[in-house]
Amino acid sequence: MDIKQQVFENFDVPDPIRIKKAVRLIRRYFEKIEGLNILECGIAKGGVVDILKNEGVNCFGVDVNPRHLDGVNIKQVDLNDGIPDFGVKFDVIFAGEVVEHLFDDLKFMENAKNSLKQGGILIITVPNLVFVANRLLMFFGKMPLFAFAPYHYHIYNKKIAENLIKEKGFEILETISSHLLFSTRRNKLGRIFEILGDVFPSLGAHLIICAKNKKL
Repeated sequence: MDIKQQVFENFDVPDPIRIKKAVRLIRRYFEKIEGLNILECGIAKGGVVDILKNEGVNCFGVDVNPRHLDGVNIKQVDLNDGIPDFGVKFDVIFAGEVVEHLFDDLKFMENAKNSLKQGGILIITVPNLVFVANRLLMFFGKMPLFAFAPYHYHIYNKKIAENLIKEKGFEILETISSHLLFSTRRNKLGRIFEILGDVFPSLGAHLIICAKNKKL
């Protein structure tokens, strides 16, 4: 087990913006969410299934650390060892701020594809190395925010993250981001930057990529 991830043992989702946008994507691509099988990788309080669990969704979760959420079937698993078998195929797999923590991110994409129904969707969020604020920080010799950390094994920009997903045969449906500069967590004016994050995702703090498991 990757002991570097134990820092998240008591983790709650700190930023609801990317979670809300992921939920919005699920609602956009499914006319009806009742009865969907949704797996959240890196599950935590305040995450996607925590929001949707009371809407008739079949909720599943995995995390390297012990987790418990009422109404959610959770297995404690290191995703480096693969996605566990829950006895179902998933309509949605959500991995929020997870892929950068895995030894082999491409292997995760393969596992996700095998665990999804044909036509199911994968949604990932990852920190963006070239977030607009990071461009300024690195210009002045400072380390970037979010992307660089001792428990991260990969660093992404929009092109790298999308290519990673496409390499395993997914079709990119859309790429957005959490926000530019700051979000509504800091100030109500952040709503403007959240909207701009969807228009200019390559400059956003956290990339949010929605992809479809194409039919064979």
